Amino acid sequence: MKIKSMSNYEVITRYVDIKAVSSYTSLPVKTLYEWAGQGKIPSIKIGRRALFDLHDIEKTMDSLKRTNGQEEKIANKIVENVCGSGI
Repeated sequence: MKIKSMSNYEVITRYVDIKAVSSYTSLPVKTLYEWAGQGKIPSIKIGRRALFDLHDIEKTMDSLKRTNGQEEKIANKIVENVCGSGI
């Protein structure tokens, strides 16, 4: 998030361009464009410009977090593909 100082108050930028989202998430710009095109992340199109709401980006990133249970499911899928049965 960018914070700009304006006289006696600060303005926090909520809507940012794709370069700022890339910097914020450490994801490549190309990946973000693909996700926006697929509807995985919401974007606002104004003319030729695409803007992203940092609140939406945070929700999306939170939804991608893995939990301990997911790791076990992934391991089971790999074992099933190799051996034909789970752990």
